This record gives sequence, C-alpha cells and structure tokens, in this order.
Amino acid sequence: MDNRKNAEVIFVPYRQSGEAPRRAGIARVDLDLSGLTDDEVQMLGHLIEAAECMNPIFREQFCADTRKLTKLISGLIAVAEGETLVALENYLTMLNLQNSPWSLLPRKNHLLDARRDVIEALAEKAGLKKEFRRLADYLFEDVPLSDRANFYPEDLSEEILEEGGEEARRVNTSIVVNHDGDYMTIFNEERWEKQCGEAIEHLRAARGLTKNTSFQLYLDAKIEELTTGTEEARRLADYHWVRHDSPIDIIISTAIEVYLDAWKNAKGSAAGNVTILNRAAEDLLNRLIEAVPRLEANAPWTWRRTEIDPETLPRLKFVDVASWTGDYVTGPMTTIAQSLPNDEWVGKNVGTVNMVYANTGKASHKISGSFLAGEFLTEKAMEKYGDLLFEAGQIHSALHEIGHTTGRQDPDHEGEPRKYLESEYSALEETRAELFGMWSASVLCGDGVLSREMTEAIHYSMLLSMVSSLKFEPKQAHNQARTMMFHYFEEHKAIRRVEEGGRTRFEFDMDILDGVISGMLALVGNLKAAGDKTGASLLREKYCYTDVLRPEIEERTKDAPLGRGMLFPELRMEGERYTRELVYPEFSQQRKFLRT
Repeated sequence: MDNRKNAEVIFVPYRQSGEAPRRAGIARVDLDLSGLTDDEVQMLGHLIEAAECMNPIFREQFCADTRKLTKLISGLIAVAEGETLVALENYLTMLNLQNSPWSLLPRKNHLLDARRDVIEALAEKAGLKKEFRRLADYLFEDVPLSDRANFYPEDLSEEILEEGGEEARRVNTSIVVNHDGDYMTIFNEERWEKQCGEAIEHLRAARGLTKNTSFQLYLDAKIEELTTGTEEARRLADYHWVRHDSPIDIIISTAIEVYLDAWKNAKGSAAGNVTILNRAAEDLLNRLIEAVPRLEANAPWTWRRTEIDPETLPRLKFVDVASWTGDYVTGPMTTIAQSLPNDEWVGKNVGTVNMVYANTGKASHKISGSFLAGEFLTEKAMEKYGDLLFEAGQIHSALHEIGHTTGRQDPDHEGEPRKYLESEYSALEETRAELFGMWSASVLCGDGVLSREMTEAIHYSMLLSMVSSLKFEPKQAHNQARTMMFHYFEEHKAIRRVEEGGRTRFEFDMDILDGVISGMLALVGNLKAAGDKTGASLLREKYCYTDVLRPEIEERTKDAPLGRGMLFPELRMEGERYTRELVYPEFSQQRKFLRT
C-alpha cells in the first residue's frame, strides 16, 4: 500500500476469486472545526469515541472471525519483509476498508496475494501456526458469505424462527445458542454490553458539555437505549433525534440498516456517525422539504398519504462527517445520503431526518471523479452536463432519501412492509427511492425549483449509476435496484445505446423519459403498499439479470477504483483534552479498527 502521509488519495490493489485484479481508493476527508467553541470541540471528541465503540460490534455481526483475522495478519506483518510484507499490508487495509473479509459487490472475500507455503512459514516463525491453519481459507480460497451473517445460527430453521414470534424478529436482536444447546433471542445491547458501556461513558461526557437542551434529551434517551435495547427506549431516542436542533450530531445504534441480513431483512447492524451541519445548501433544502406535501399528493402510486402533519415532514440536512464506523465502513459502495430512523412507525408518526453527506461525497469524487461519465455518456451529454454531475448527484441523493419517507401501506397490509416482503424488501425499497428521486426532480423542475439543465443532469447522474451497476452480479440491494431500472428503462425505449468512437455509450430519450419513470414508480410503489412479495419477486426476476454488456463494462472500467475508503482525521489530544489540531493516521491505525 502507498502510505505517503500527504497523499490526497492512495490506491490499494486487491484480488478476488474469478475476478479481474482491482484496486480501491482511499481519500482523506476534510473537516472544518473553525466555527466550533472549545466545549463543542470537546463534545465532538467524545461523540467520535462513542461512535467508534460500534465498530467491533459491527465486525462481530458481519463475521465473527474478522477480529481474529486482523490479529493474525498483524502478527504476520511483524515478521514479514519485502513483497510479502506489502501483500500483507494491502490485505489488512482491505480487511479494514470492508470491515470484514468480504466486499458486498461482488459478495466475495479478498485473497492474499502471496504463496500459501510462504505465509505458513511466516506463521510458524510468528508463533501463529494454529491460527493460520484455522483462518487460511479466508486468505486463499473462495469462502461464501452467509445470507445470515452472524445474526442467526446456520442450522436455524424457518419453523423454529417462527416459533420465536415477534421477539425473534426484532431489529436489534440476535439469535444465539445458549449453554444448553437451545436457541435464544438476545438484545444486542446485552450481547455487546462492554462496547455499549464504553460508548455510554463518552455520551455522558458529551451530554455534560452541550448547552442545547434538545440534544441533552436525545443523549439521555440514547443512553437508555444502549442500556436496555427495548422498543420503547429505541423509539424515544428516535423521537428526540428527529426533534433536536443541535448542529453537532451523532447517530449511534447496535441496529440501523438491515443490508447484512439477506435471509430475512429483519436484523439491523451497528453503526456510528458523527456530523456537523453544513449550511451551504440550506435554502435549496428548505424548498425541497416545502414541496413534500405536493409531491406526496401527486405521486403516481395508489396509496398516498393524504393527511400530512407538518410536524412529521422530513428534515433535510447537508452535513459534514467527522466519523463513520460500523455499517458505514463497508464496500465497495460509499454511503452518499441516508434517511433515518428506519422504524416505520416513527417515520409516519414523528418524521425522519434525511441527510446528504457533503465532505465524504467530495472525498469519494476525488477517488473516481468523472471517469464513468467520460467513458459511458455521449459527447453531447458530457459537454452539456459533465460539470453538473457531482452537484446533480447530491440533489438526487437528497430526493432519494425523501422518497423513503413517502407513501403508505394499503389497509390490508399496514405496519412494517418488510414483514410482508421479507427478502424482496430492500431491493424494492431502494428501487422506489431511486425512481422517486428522478420523478420528483422533474416535478420540481416544472415548479421552477430546479432548472431544466440541472434536472436532466440529475437523470444522467442516475444513468451512470445504472450503467455502473451492470458490471456486477445483481445481488446487493442498491445494485439490484439500478439493474432493474436500467433494463426496464431500456425495454420501454427511454435509454438508447449509441455507438460513438467505436464504443457503446448511452443517452436518454428525454421526450418519453418522464412517463417511463412515472410508470415504473407506480408499479413499484403499489407492490410495496400491497406487501406483494410474489409481485416483487416477479419484477426482480424479469428485470434483474446479468446484462450481456457486463464483460465490456468490466474491461472498460478495469482501471477505475472499485472500493472507496474514507480516512478521517483524529483530534490530537493534550492530556485528557481534545485539541483543534487534526491528525491523519495510517488507514489501518484509525482507532475504530483497533478497538475490541
């Protein structure tokens, strides 16, 4: 790995079974503390440390062997040299960048780029021969990623899961085998009591430093949640999170997104996210939120929310990220924006907060820039929209997150839609949000909120996401959504393949695009509202398939980084106090990776 201290972006090679050699990019994330008081700097430091406590929980949820692999590789690095040392360092970097042995696109483990006999000899030298033999398959073989991750025992049957009732399906629980060999449902907050306790201490310290009463109430509720894990505590914490107005914020939980649970889409994963409000786009964001009732009233699906309490309208924020841990540290995708809380009841009765991540978005742009646009858009499209695509993508991300808050279930399928849709839920919901982002951009253009040029750039930024999804087997939720959209749009003539310069490029037929977007959004929205798992499955089977262009796209993007790591600065400490001086450690030396 290139460890040049001052490099804005460093690249790390990696390989996977049956895949072309790849590389990931790691970018430094900029953070501005100039507007913070000294107490706010201290509070920020404690919040960052609280968030870091979620990282070992996430690793355990993803793969119980991640910690052991980290220890093994670190021990081997201590006695290695030359090319073998470089290969081990690269592997450790990728292990940390993904927070597990696997990437999610494709769902494959990384392979150590060294001979097995050489590493075995190193293990013997380091006194790690037993550990090597147990973990060697991760390093040299194609090891499948379980759909259950580490939330359910592999031999747990559907019937026994059903016997566990609602408790067994709670988002912040795991099912484990007790000392008597029986299955037992346990709160994450109990299972990882040590890590939650460490986070609580930092949250208490932060609470003593803020003068914002609404944020104090949120931190009090979050401490109770991390202590008990009860549904009441989680909902109270969500309520106060949605309502508080502190410019410095923390998302911290043992169970947020459910993408790791590919078996039942029921179990959330641990995450920490500390942010500072970025006010640069506040005027535009306010106009987007003001439009939500109008968008809901005119949505193309059947079951609209006809009575919208202004108090439950989504809050929309552009924020700069001070720390990401747990579920935010996976790959190769990077979280661009997010709508929380996930709890359907909270969203409908209290509201949601929709965040677009500004500084990490810029860091991601450093890694890949406009490579895909130059490769796959026509010259005419590049000339017209090339300079707008980054900003357009940010706006689409905001609208996408608003989309997660819209619509309602039909009277026969009220409550959480994932309990009806199960394994089909995540891909269907991501499809709906992506389409909503495009549809609402066109509506807002008609209202004069967005220019025609920016609206079309938003559509083209989504086209690039669709095309780039075709280089993967469609298994991950976002990737499935974009693959389905591409094939649906192409079937309905909204996407055209154009031969230009001897290469296939893509463009929209703008005359029919809005109608195609609206038609697919209506279809997907109604499937969700009806909890129609069969219909969702049929839609996926029809449109979510490996495109014949995959080998060509793979070849044309072989030099583009696949995988994005964020290198966050740490606040240098003097004694027990945090200073404003930002220090960038080596990527794998970030504190979140060193916690247990």
